Amino acid sequence: MKILKRIFTTAGVSADQLAPEHGHLTEKPESNLAIQVDRPIKSVAEDIFDRASFAKQIAKTISHRRDPSSLIIGIYAPWGDGKTSTLAMVEEYLKPAPDILTMYYNPWFYGDSTEAITRSFFYSIKNKLEKSGWFSKQNIGDLMAAYGKAIPKVGDVVHSVGEAITTEALVETRDKVGGLLRKHGKKVVVFIDDIDRLDRRDIQTLFKLVRLSGDFDHTTYLLAFDDAIVSEALGEAYGKGDPLAGRRFLEKIVQVPLHLPPARSDKLRDLMFAACDRVISENNIELGEADGPELGHALMEAFGYTLKTPRRVKLFDNAISFAVPVLKGEVRVVDQILIEGLRIFYPTIYEAVRANSENVLKGRDRRQEYRQPPSSPIDRAFEQLKADDVEKDAIRDLLVQLFPRLSQTEYGDDWDSNWAIEKRICSSDYFRRYFTYAVPTGDMPDQEIDTILARAQADDGDGVGALFDDAFERNAAELLIRKLRRHEETLDLTAVPTLSLALAKRASKIPISGDFLFGTFAISQAAILICQLMQRMEAARQDAILMSAAENTDSLFFISQLLRWARIRETEGQERGFLTPERIHPITAVLARRLFANADESNIVDCAGDHFGELVFSIFRNCDEIVKHSLLDRLSAFLDATPQNALLLLRGLCGRSKIGNGIVRPSEFTTETYESLSALLDLDRVYSQLRAIYGIELDTATWENNWNDNYDVDRRIADQFSVIHRRQAPKAKSAMQPEN
Repeated sequence: MKILKRIFTTAGVSADQLAPEHGHLTEKPESNLAIQVDRPIKSVAEDIFDRASFAKQIAKTISHRRDPSSLIIGIYAPWGDGKTSTLAMVEEYLKPAPDILTMYYNPWFYGDSTEAITRSFFYSIKNKLEKSGWFSKQNIGDLMAAYGKAIPKVGDVVHSVGEAITTEALVETRDKVGGLLRKHGKKVVVFIDDIDRLDRRDIQTLFKLVRLSGDFDHTTYLLAFDDAIVSEALGEAYGKGDPLAGRRFLEKIVQVPLHLPPARSDKLRDLMFAACDRVISENNIELGEADGPELGHALMEAFGYTLKTPRRVKLFDNAISFAVPVLKGEVRVVDQILIEGLRIFYPTIYEAVRANSENVLKGRDRRQEYRQPPSSPIDRAFEQLKADDVEKDAIRDLLVQLFPRLSQTEYGDDWDSNWAIEKRICSSDYFRRYFTYAVPTGDMPDQEIDTILARAQADDGDGVGALFDDAFERNAAELLIRKLRRHEETLDLTAVPTLSLALAKRASKIPISGDFLFGTFAISQAAILICQLMQRMEAARQDAILMSAAENTDSLFFISQLLRWARIRETEGQERGFLTPERIHPITAVLARRLFANADESNIVDCAGDHFGELVFSIFRNCDEIVKHSLLDRLSAFLDATPQNALLLLRGLCGRSKIGNGIVRPSEFTTETYESLSALLDLDRVYSQLRAIYGIELDTATWENNWNDNYDVDRRIADQFSVIHRRQAPKAKSAMQPEN
């Protein structure tokens, strides 16, 4: 893929050719070798920051030097800038010199006490000299051992920079070591790294050792450290106790102070791009044509100001190497890489974003357009950020790219659906994923959705059904359907029959809550999903799929929802749906046939449960004359069977309402209700059956709407019906009006 590498090259060298420092390999992703992290380079051949010439000049200075006195060279650079790599290149340039012996001493391995550093320092030199083959234990080894044992704790011997070792035995031993080095014509170069990792007392100890105890002739010390850290540590013990005093102390010890040439920003940028390309390639992630340029420019513009050392790139590399595989397919990888960059380079801004989703997802309050909005946690994080205005503006631009509602442009609610489809961090459905490195509890992995759609396309009905069952058991039905709806404009139509049938077969498992307004929302959305998918198909296939769903579903209410959303209708001035009356009749006949079959096992009201009214009106509105007469005959027969059935019919057909205290009860019986029922029932007969229950008292009943705790539901319905019926309301409609 190499999208970033293809776009950005530096000085004619592509990112594919970049050799690493601090863990970046030159291999292409096809080699299946991951970038190695947390190690310096080992040779000049790996140098990509043009520091080889710097290292070569240091080596030349050491090898050509004729002065026999000891020399201390300091290489100054912050952590992670490549000091260790530079020492390795200096050593490589010194290796061909026949008269130079190089050795490493890392005080960090021994930095638990000043005494340990003191002893280990001299014993390390002793062992290296003995193993060189130039010297033996009898000549220089015993001398160095004696010298190391004779040195007490440095703090007890040396108290100031200019003070020398005056103990006669120590001076004599030191001179003998120097004499042997001169006699053999050999030079010793001691590389000392990781000084700035020591605690402050150990830093003080080491510099005293090098300057005052280890100044053997023909010995060069090459020290690599962060001069700011070391100056602060030395300043505590000398002068006025401040970093300036420590720097003056340092100037008296280090004879050749050298600042490591800064890493070229374009090289660091290329390493960052190479890391992105590797992670994207290794995880087989496909980027859109515009994604590569978007990611590349955002990385360069947002993080170019803070990208100062190779170690910073390494930290970024580690971050995306961990995060991208974890959330592959669950988030937009461009957003993921950018937010990980924000976490590594600007952690305080990242934390403010992570902890204040409302601020970044909703943006500013448009009602305050002409007023100064109050400071947000994001604003306060920027105020505390140690950066100039240009750098802050670059990070603000990145946040606007990630969270468009932070801009001055207004984004309506319709954008939420688009952002969710793209799995962007600015979607409330996906925001948490970017910060938890997992699909949050209660959410559904997009890979499950992809698997469902893939199995549907492969006509694996059992596989799709099993995944549906699993989601329904986890109470994730509504979320599953909502996520499937995001694919209704793009799904391969070969998947529609299998998907629709699998959903219809277990529609009864889609939860219907007691919530009056939204209890049937999920099952309604499932029906809308199927109807929206079928809108993209030819009529013959639409009819076949709907018929199959109606015949095989385990929920009659689901059939009524399919009819509702598939029927041609006009809503808000727009024509919607696709089923003409002629095409909807056969599917309605299936609903009627199945309802009547269930009624034969019990009765027409009880078999339909809470959805009796919806089913009856759905059949009545959408069926042909034959089915309509069958429905009316069944209702009439049920009404005539017993007076109590009149109450069952009224309760089932009048619907429900919700009062202020949250209680759901039968709806008030109104003139409109009366007229609707007149198309289904002989209302004179209904009244007669009610009088058989309540007697002549019904003739003087009043219409009450005070539903107290002690009311009798059936009597209240009967009374309200009686009042409307006795008013001789306008003649009921002979046919139901089409539903808008």
